[in-house]
Amino acid sequence: MNRTRPPARAQSLAQHLSRTLILAVVAVWLVSTGLVAWFVDRQIQHNFDVELVESTHRQLYPALLDLKLVRRADSAGAYVAVDERGEPLEPQVTGEVPGDYREEPLLLQLRDAQGGVLLRSPAAPGAPFAAPLQAGFFDTPEYRVYSLFDAPHRVWLQLADPLEERNEASERTLLGLVAVLLVMLPVLAWLIHWIARRELHSVRRLQQQITARSGSNLQALDLAHMPQELRAVGDGVNQLLGRLGEALNVERSLAANAAHELRTPLAQVRLRLHTALDQAQSHHNSPGATDGCVPETEVRAALQSLETLSHRTERLLQLSRAEGADLAHFGRVNLVQLAEQVAQSFWQQPQAQKRLDWLAPDTDTPVWVQGDIDGLAIVLRNLIDNALHHTDAQVELEVQPGERPALVVRDHGRGLTAAQLEQIQLRHARIGSQHIGYGLGMSIVRTLADKHGAELVFSSPPAGCAQGLEVRLVFPAAAG
Repeated sequence: MNRTRPPARAQSLAQHLSRTLILAVVAVWLVSTGLVAWFVDRQIQHNFDVELVESTHRQLYPALLDLKLVRRADSAGAYVAVDERGEPLEPQVTGEVPGDYREEPLLLQLRDAQGGVLLRSPAAPGAPFAAPLQAGFFDTPEYRVYSLFDAPHRVWLQLADPLEERNEASERTLLGLVAVLLVMLPVLAWLIHWIARRELHSVRRLQQQITARSGSNLQALDLAHMPQELRAVGDGVNQLLGRLGEALNVERSLAANAAHELRTPLAQVRLRLHTALDQAQSHHNSPGATDGCVPETEVRAALQSLETLSHRTERLLQLSRAEGADLAHFGRVNLVQLAEQVAQSFWQQPQAQKRLDWLAPDTDTPVWVQGDIDGLAIVLRNLIDNALHHTDAQVELEVQPGERPALVVRDHGRGLTAAQLEQIQLRHARIGSQHIGYGLGMSIVRTLADKHGAELVFSSPPAGCAQGLEVRLVFPAAAG
């Protein structure tokens, strides 16, 4: 069995921007750390070399003082170390040379012109350094050696730094930089996310404004204090809202004008049909009447069709009024006063005078809501008119006060099934072809209820009744 995967949750722009910025900053930071580590390593090596050179020059003459050197006639004037009897000495091990401020043991070798070791420090190896006798630096697998030649005595002083110490210094520096990165990365991630959310507040504000726009609210977006990029988007949305408003106005104006223009000719045709019907009845009752006149049944059928067309025309006008309702024109409406006025208008009709009951509240306290009084009047007229046409039973009109006030229209007819309750809420749907109502009426009621943020509740049968239909328009809250 195929299962439809649920749509992936959309990622917020703040999260996407934060993740991208964090990855970019980390990448730049890693490259910067590598460059800094390279530069610091160069500086460390340079500082070690400078220290090595200074130490070599500082240790040369103290090392010479530790030995008694004499010139050998058979060695091109080179100096050698001898004892009191003038005999050559074996390589000597000297103590740390005074004046050396280094914490590490000094690796020093004093070598003659042939490369032999005349004097060495305790930490220095007994064998000569694997470095040539030439001035300057030379790297061996274990040491970086600096050689200094003393021309008067023709001896070489070599001072060595272990490469391991230099590598450890570089590694400590690199680890310190990485540790700073690891410590600061969570702080940086939080800071970037916080800044992204704060800076994207204008995007959320623009989104809220766009969400608030609808067919009844096509006002231009407020673009004050918006960034330049969002202002360009907002300008495009405002242009679209303007074109959409013009299109809706043209559509509503067309429907309203068409319905309005149909009223007069429809009224004239109805009047002529009523006159023809009266004449047909008079002629039929008169002596010597013939069968050459239009049958009375045909006239009645034409009149019934015309009544239906007039009813639909009135509903089109109401639908245009409902879809064009503007929230800016809403005000405080007293539901009790509104219901009384609508009931009185129906009591002027003979078919509704004895069938419509107005159940006034027990108290004279007004029941206030925010809304359009004309639109709410259309709602009540449609509900009452549908109830009167749908059933021959009594119809009740009631206003229920409370935290969520409601307008209630209730009849005690046969009621409707669950399928019929769903059907009557569809546009151009009605129950039974013999009734004019339930075509556009409930669609108009639903549209106006949505405009007012009210809930339309159907109950069949009503609570506490054996049969009937109750329609409740429940408002979100009573206005103070």
